[in-house]
Amino acid sequence: MKRKAKQGNFGKNILMTMLITGTVFAGSASALAAEKDVESYTLDSIVVTAQRYATEELDTPAAVEVFTQEQLVATGGTNLQEALKFGTGLIYHAQGPRGTSQGTMTSKIVIRGVEKGTLVLIDGVPLNQSGRYNLDDIPVETVERVEIIRGGGSVLYGSEATGGVINIITKGKRTNSVRTAFGNYGMQSHAFNTQAGKLGISYSYDKTGAVDNISDPSGGRPEGMYYNIIRGEHNTANLRYDFNDAMYLSYTYGENNAHYVYRYSKQQDANGKDIDYKNAIHTTKNNNAQLHYDKDDWKAVLSYVRREQETRSKTATKKSGNYIPGVTTSDSKGYDDKSLGMDIQKKWELGKNIGLLGFNFQRDTCDYKEVDKTNMAQNRDYERNMYSFYGQYNYELNKLSNLIVSARETWTGSTTAGQNYNKFTPEIEYIHKLDDDTSAYAKAGQSFMMPTFSQIYGSGNIIGNATLEPQHGNHFEIGLKKNTNTHMWRLAVFNYKINDSIESKWKDNYTEVEYTNEDIKNTGIELTCAIDMGQGWKANWGASYSNPKKLVTINDAGTITEGSWRNYYGKLQLNGGLNYNKGKWSGAINANYLGERTRDNDAQASMKPQLFTDLNIVYKPTKNEKVYLNLENIFDRRDIVSTSTSTFYNLGRNVMVGYEFNF
Repeated sequence: MKRKAKQGNFGKNILMTMLITGTVFAGSASALAAEKDVESYTLDSIVVTAQRYATEELDTPAAVEVFTQEQLVATGGTNLQEALKFGTGLIYHAQGPRGTSQGTMTSKIVIRGVEKGTLVLIDGVPLNQSGRYNLDDIPVETVERVEIIRGGGSVLYGSEATGGVINIITKGKRTNSVRTAFGNYGMQSHAFNTQAGKLGISYSYDKTGAVDNISDPSGGRPEGMYYNIIRGEHNTANLRYDFNDAMYLSYTYGENNAHYVYRYSKQQDANGKDIDYKNAIHTTKNNNAQLHYDKDDWKAVLSYVRREQETRSKTATKKSGNYIPGVTTSDSKGYDDKSLGMDIQKKWELGKNIGLLGFNFQRDTCDYKEVDKTNMAQNRDYERNMYSFYGQYNYELNKLSNLIVSARETWTGSTTAGQNYNKFTPEIEYIHKLDDDTSAYAKAGQSFMMPTFSQIYGSGNIIGNATLEPQHGNHFEIGLKKNTNTHMWRLAVFNYKINDSIESKWKDNYTEVEYTNEDIKNTGIELTCAIDMGQGWKANWGASYSNPKKLVTINDAGTITEGSWRNYYGKLQLNGGLNYNKGKWSGAINANYLGERTRDNDAQASMKPQLFTDLNIVYKPTKNEKVYLNLENIFDRRDIVSTSTSTFYNLGRNVMVGYEFNF
């Protein structure tokens, strides 16, 4: 079946967006570029790839934020899920501390309030599979920089970029180094990097030990159940071989294991302790292979991405309303997601103008396997081909102004049970240089996201919904960027409405989930500034305010009227950082506050504000040595890091001490 997006007043809104461009004074998030020293910013020109080819950030009509590897390390995060939580307009969403995943319940970085709308790319290759991307599996050791592009990016990058794009650029040549670190809560973090001619090798290991009561029993399923971590481990190995300046091959293998014990607070054992309701081990194995070619304005990549996820659990047997301690039933279930992809693009320099054409193919398969409590095996296989043609034309109106028109046509084929879709997404952008250091822009475009296999066909406790529409939205943004010798000012004002957003709902028994289409919308403003204060001091701050809402499609037990808009996520976000780098000492302190939060459930209860803090101090006794101390959650807050009915908490105040040696 073919489905078409609702066009609405898209054309009229494009014109309105263009007319009000001049009312904006400064745009986008602080863009931070690479330096050799740790934890420092530079206010020099930044080159980004938001347009699918290199442009200066000041000349890019989008809200872009760039984190270098050094800046990611300075946040104290050992994986990208943790390191990106201090970004402007980014909401950290997790089912426990340090981004540890629980099988299919994985952590997310929510951009501008769109939960299912973050497209994660590794060197331009989509990482998303079955709606998951596992940023907690990516160590900062393997990353050169991360570009965050806020706002709908489906026209150039494809499905799932309805909130924005996280583009991860991995390291080319490695610095020979070894690092080790230990902390409380049983934390460990170790890494090794080496370069042998054309071959670069990186390996990292990260562990979190036992942490009890990471969730609130009142939101458990069944009510009274809460989560405890026994251990969480991540292993990642990355290889890259450069054949020449135009071609390289990379391969990454990652494996994470998380052991959880779920306890039931409404029943105690003979020793007066809450009984063990479930004992579960979640294992995920990731394979990512890419062959890249980049020469003479041609770019091509062949990719193979595979994620194997398995959950093995033992659940207490229930009799006469009570669980019987020690009497359990076993089950296992998991996914084997595979994506084979190809992307080819060509750029043309047409005098003062630039043209771009590209083709993308991706074949997705998913093998779902389950052995239930009665030892009955269920195996289901799904498949889908996705094709896209995309293009862009950057036309110079005059020496100060450019008009950029982009479009993508995407369709699916060979889909299980014939659920095929067809989407056309256009975008128009305008950028004007007020002077060499100031630019204003306006943009209007559309985005889309295809339903996943489990959402359409069901799996585990998910009931399939074959009538799901693709998620599609209209996006509008205006902004202006201003650089001075010591400041980078960015302001963005945005509005979007996403029709048929794919949202999950508990069934009446609260044990099964079904996905439905609901509309969401948001209007907001983001202001950021990066400052060079001299004498080794740098600073950055950001403020954003928005009003994300979701349209209720059914009457939820009389608590919310059908057809009304309800609040969704948080509204006010304040973030900032202070950095020092001089001589043998360097350090960084970062904070991110999220307030005016609302639960995404029927009760619509307000939530306490969230405040993330981190202090990182580095001392270099010699040129090749580095000793560091990282203190996270300085005020020892017990913050809620989820927004759904279940309440999950972050890790308490924690300290990690490490040593690094370069050779």
